[in-house]
Amino acid sequence: MENFDDIRPFRDDEMENAISKLIVEDEFVSILKYFFKENYLHYLENLKTVRKADDFQVFLIKPILYGLKAQSMSELTFSGIENIPTDKPCLFISNHRDIVLDPALLDLVLHLNNIPTVEIAIGSNLLIKPWIEVLVRINKSFVVRRDVTGRELLRSSLHLSQYIRGNITERGSYTWIAQREGRAKDGNDNTQESLLRMLALSGESKNIAESLMPLNIIPVSISYEFDPCDGLKARELWMKGTGQDFVKSPKDDLISMELGMRGQKGYVHFHFDKPITSELASIASLGIHEQSEAIAKMIDQRIFASYKLSDTQKAAYNIHFGSNKFEISESKSAELKQYFMKKLGEVGLGQNELPYIIQQYANPAANFLKTTEK
Repeated sequence: MENFDDIRPFRDDEMENAISKLIVEDEFVSILKYFFKENYLHYLENLKTVRKADDFQVFLIKPILYGLKAQSMSELTFSGIENIPTDKPCLFISNHRDIVLDPALLDLVLHLNNIPTVEIAIGSNLLIKPWIEVLVRINKSFVVRRDVTGRELLRSSLHLSQYIRGNITERGSYTWIAQREGRAKDGNDNTQESLLRMLALSGESKNIAESLMPLNIIPVSISYEFDPCDGLKARELWMKGTGQDFVKSPKDDLISMELGMRGQKGYVHFHFDKPITSELASIASLGIHEQSEAIAKMIDQRIFASYKLSDTQKAAYNIHFGSNKFEISESKSAELKQYFMKKLGEVGLGQNELPYIIQQYANPAANFLKTTEK
């Protein structure tokens, strides 16, 4: 595994040097001040003694997540823990709502259930400043290069695939990756077939299903009652939908990361499905294209069926599709519509743009119904 120094997390023997670089960064110290107030010096000083990623997570990340949970969530729940094998590391593939909190909260749930935390795939586009890369690599993150094209993209994809496979099958590390590049802005959580082909590149077999079997893939469904970035996502959808150029800057990513952490999320739920290994065996005789399509659909359906729908999604479905499918009171619908308008107003949009924010909440409900009512 020593050939992956360019993308892998820091190992234990590198922690002292990495943390020494991190704690002198003014912006990092400001984060400690924000979360720990007058106690920040305690954390800053004691970080100097941390030598393992697990200890870093327990000492620093865990109390930060507890603080965020108390400030911005009404409840954090989970189900399907029994589906996670304790003797066989796996690859969690989930839908992607929040840049930071999706893997962070997943880690918290695993930790609370005495399951090892994951190594996290993070796009290089999010490593906006050098100290951010140091921080995430201390926190068990490996880098997915987003700035490559052509032949270099193929080499980078094989390199990443080899790392993920070795991480699971050789190092025995639980691993997480989102089902697609970037967050689903419209609430339609679809697994990219290109992701599955990338993961299969490093296998001994050219058969995608057979190549993916050793990764022990577990679909994870993440449900948020409210998405703090829904207004920003609506603005992006509106601009693209009206033919305007939308070019996301590093500053936009920083805003989304900060807003996603601090903003109100309401009820949050994680569901861990059963590994799809046996299902992969059943489609191994299909053609290569049919296999990738079938596997993506398989993961999607597991995620769709396990959504924990809140009144937000149900009311949005009724409004968006002109339906009475879900029993929601008129007062609740009016309250949520007022919420949608408020979030649109924060990004300079109004009544005419309402569908761009409502669809983000309506589509998960639509996909849930499409999967469960067959």
